[in-house]
Amino acid sequence: MGPSTYEIFKKNMDLQIGRGLYPGMSDRKKVYDEEYDIYPAEYPKGCSWGYLVKKNDEKKTIVGWKIISGEDYCKEQQAYALIQ
Repeated sequence: MGPSTYEIFKKNMDLQIGRGLYPGMSDRKKVYDEEYDIYPAEYPKGCSWGYLVKKNDEKKTIVGWKIISGEDYCKEQQAYALIQ
């Protein structure tokens, strides 16, 4: 509900920091730098980003995220759940 904004996208991405990497992403690993690997994805369409994980972390804990390209498309709507 409401407009799609970068701020909501960022908030949703920040919520993933400290969590484990999703099992379906494990085959996407790319080298980011000498300390981190990046696990890229594209969502929403046109927005390429990736989760950052320390290379030596066997649990694959997300320590950050980075937009790779398409920053103008990195927008999401706030999701609401109605509880009765």
